[in-house]
Amino acid sequence: MRGILAFVAASVVCATGSLAQAPPAADPALPPRYEVEVIVFAHRDFDPTEERFDQTLDGFADGAALREAPVFDESTFAPPRGAPQVVFEPLAEVDPAAAERAEALRVRPLRPDELKLSTEYRKVSTIAAYVPLAHVGWVQPGLPEADAVPIDLGTLGILNPRGTVRVHLSRFLHITLDLTYQAKESAAPVAGSADGLSEIVLAPQYRLQAARSARSNELHYFDHPAFGVLVRITPVPAPDASGRRPAA
Repeated sequence: MRGILAFVAASVVCATGSLAQAPPAADPALPPRYEVEVIVFAHRDFDPTEERFDQTLDGFADGAALREAPVFDESTFAPPRGAPQVVFEPLAEVDPAAAERAEALRVRPLRPDELKLSTEYRKVSTIAAYVPLAHVGWVQPGLPEADAVPIDLGTLGILNPRGTVRVHLSRFLHITLDLTYQAKESAAPVAGSADGLSEIVLAPQYRLQAARSARSNELHYFDHPAFGVLVRITPVPAPDASGRRPAA
């Protein structure tokens, strides 16, 4: 009898110990996602003599030469004769949690019909003092400053102004701009000299570098004598009970 009681007591201790163990660590929380929308416009009545940056011409490195573009056809990608045949293995099943995290970290551009500042853009377009330059947006995760990647406007098809917009999240949201706007030429080219060379007049460029904390759902204005920038950050709703995040 005593042996049976000892066995039962040991079983209870083992069971209690197993129940007291800490549960496995949960996956890191997914970062919040935000829509970032940007409008850029130039000041039509800006005096170009107020400010002018040094100009440089992009060119080829010493000794570089233009080469013909390669031609790609079926023969270009055909395996050489006698080469072993490549067999593709079926794709492994995707881990739903990993797929969800990858989606949370993805940056994607907003379609024109998803932009929410259309009214503001139309107002800018109707004011004679402004010249609209760009209206773009994207969805991105809210990451710490060290992890947040600046968005190059060139990847969204915007070449003037050129530069980057970075949004990161610490205690508050933060916006960092580094944009350069190139205005139209302010003077005609100088007549050719005696040696047959003519002076090239470059269009002036104006750079806006700014950083500030920001509130979501508010329109933030960054001013420069040559151009202005409007930025609004809108939170994307968190996933619902089914784990699905509403489309941003």
